[in-house]
Amino acid sequence: MIRLPLLYNPRSGSGSKSVEPLLARLPKEIRDRLEPLPLGPPWEFKPFIEQAVRAGGPLLVWGGDGTLHHAGRALIEAGCPVPLAAIPGGSGNGLTRGLRTPLEPAGAVMNLLAGRELRMDLPRLDGVPFLNLCGTGFEAAVAHGFDALPGRGFTRYAQLCLGLWRKHQPLNLGWDAAQPEAEPPVTAQAKWKAAWRGPEPPLPESAWSLTLANLPQFGSGFWIAPGADPTDGVLQWATLARPGPLDLLTGVPQLFREGGRTALRQEGRLLRARLFLRESAPWHLDGEPAPPRDRAELTLEPKAFSMQVTAACPW
Repeated sequence: MIRLPLLYNPRSGSGSKSVEPLLARLPKEIRDRLEPLPLGPPWEFKPFIEQAVRAGGPLLVWGGDGTLHHAGRALIEAGCPVPLAAIPGGSGNGLTRGLRTPLEPAGAVMNLLAGRELRMDLPRLDGVPFLNLCGTGFEAAVAHGFDALPGRGFTRYAQLCLGLWRKHQPLNLGWDAAQPEAEPPVTAQAKWKAAWRGPEPPLPESAWSLTLANLPQFGSGFWIAPGADPTDGVLQWATLARPGPLDLLTGVPQLFREGGRTALRQEGRLLRARLFLRESAPWHLDGEPAPPRDRAELTLEPKAFSMQVTAACPW
């Protein structure tokens, strides 16, 4: 019997990763189906994708958003022959939190294997695919700084954010964008949600932090784009204003609630866009540092990527 590869990045998250405790929590019939295999840079996924195909899929990958980003790109290059089954194992877990996957790894494995395939949209930044989100401004500065840190974990992440918060300046933006036409709400629930959200703001001319989102979470419970839907053929833009000292007590906590409302965050929708910056700035893709650029092209391929999800996924 060909076993499903369970790929894991030993360096993801705040500490070293051992697969034995995960396997010990699984029923024997599931353990017998899996072959745990460590994987890291240079991210040679091809033989494991082929093994997952022979085993009937999906491709199980346990790691953080960066590891899952590289797994997704490898599957795209291979033509998406099996779905990606993402097991949360990083510091933030934005992709898996957005899909409502259980955070406990063994629970995630069992629920994913009992789950279903989701055809979700595939966004690209200058032709390079990403699964969850990309961005520039403060968030990209954080991604580049976090990548250079000697360790991981939420405490280091928070310390880095605090240091950058004190000095990071907004970017000036120019747009050549296509946006979807607003559809009037039909049901009572849709009308209530539309009234709660209010009118969609215009495209921002400046931003302290700019996100282009396929799913709603940065990670660690931070809801940057609550309106994002990975199946609607639309990319969500979201800006975050620089919080003042009072906002740290009032507005910022709202960003960690799914239904939280705050003037710090604005969001709207895009079909595609060319974005122009006054000067070159760092970017990130799914939290992975990307080269600086002063212009960017955002595109979206509807339902072009296969994701294995649990019954809790809302799409």
